[in-house]
Amino acid sequence: MKEIFYVFSDYAHSKGLKYEFFSNQEVILCWFDSKQLEKVFLNLLSNAFKYTERGSIEIKICVEGENVAISIHDTGKGIAMGDFNRIFDRFYQIEGSSETATSPGTGIGLALTKSIVEKHHGEICLDSQLGKGSVFTVKLPLGDARYIHDEHVHFADREKESDLKETDEDSRVGICAVANEESFQSEEGESKKYTVLVVEDNDELIQVLCELFSPFYQVIMASNGKEGLDKAYEYKPDLIISDIMMPEMSGTEMCLKIKNNIDLCHIPIILLTALNSVEQNIEGLNRGADDYISKPFNPRILLARANNLVRNRLLIHNQIRKNPITEVDLTSINLLDQEILKKTSEAIEAHMDDTEFDIPELCKEIGVGRSVLYSKFKALTGMTPNNFILNYRLKFAATMLQKYPDIPVSEVGDKCGFSSPVYFSRCFKNQYGVTPQNYRKSSRNNSMEKGV
Repeated sequence: MKEIFYVFSDYAHSKGLKYEFFSNQEVILCWFDSKQLEKVFLNLLSNAFKYTERGSIEIKICVEGENVAISIHDTGKGIAMGDFNRIFDRFYQIEGSSETATSPGTGIGLALTKSIVEKHHGEICLDSQLGKGSVFTVKLPLGDARYIHDEHVHFADREKESDLKETDEDSRVGICAVANEESFQSEEGESKKYTVLVVEDNDELIQVLCELFSPFYQVIMASNGKEGLDKAYEYKPDLIISDIMMPEMSGTEMCLKIKNNIDLCHIPIILLTALNSVEQNIEGLNRGADDYISKPFNPRILLARANNLVRNRLLIHNQIRKNPITEVDLTSINLLDQEILKKTSEAIEAHMDDTEFDIPELCKEIGVGRSVLYSKFKALTGMTPNNFILNYRLKFAATMLQKYPDIPVSEVGDKCGFSSPVYFSRCFKNQYGVTPQNYRKSSRNNSMEKGV
């Protein structure tokens, strides 16, 4: 119910309505079909918002003996007593309702709602006053006693404890296999344990995610979007996995703030949701999410997708090291980051022969601070800004050595901003494994072989 409650939080705020959730117990165990009851309460809340222009909407939950009662209270238009008995009839609409509702339906919603509740051996009732609002209350049995003799309900046999252990172990081995497919390497070639920030308000699920990722990642935990945003600033994680429905700040709102922040926008984000609607998926992706996974999820799939996002970032690192920036596919990178790489490339090319061009000058050219530039380039390219400039100069030099065989090697080094031929030759050999002279000879021989 709290997941469903949060779906309408932004809408309530936009309409200026007071929107609250109350329950006399933190956890209530009940027998129900989650997908079907999701339809019930989404429909009841949609109707409440449709007919409430001002005031409040509340969800109240309490245990009453052997039942749980879930009530939706609103201060909307209200329903006349004469319509009470017919409100749940298929295709019945209250006279004049289409004039008030911003998006009137077919009248099938409450009929379907009642049918689903009754199949759960529950009941739905209405209390309303014209001009003062309505209260729809759904009562459901807590135990399974009413389902035992229901011919439409099938009870699966309990799995043996040994079977469960075997299944869990097989799954665990599978998870390890997925994670070990990747060899995460740092710039210096050493193994690195990447950092994942897990943002989730469900204590049990956050522990499951921690256990899933901790063998392969350093895990940081946050219990809501606001705390997640603060920890993203503090730790600059390599990956963020976040629920959508959370108190204080939703996952989509946190995602939007991160993707619009120059310090953080490079961090890949996976959003988790229990409500797998197309509209919600589109909303998350429009706000910059890199991937979307519905609950309940297969842990192996989640881990594999997380690994893929990190691996794709490493592939981009390798492409940027080896190829000119214009030849690297940057479509998977945030637009703010693409702009930084573009401005940096233009600045380096504009100062290609300037041996005095340094990091403070680059920061001025692209309009970011030194600390932001350093963390950004380590994340985007796997290199420090100094190494990126050096790498860029050397790739430019390699192109010149191939294109202009008559230009002396020392002049190529001078045109690419190297202070001396010796320094140029040493840096070039470190990058390409051969001296500039031998690189030129090798390129010439390859061209002749292709010509033959």
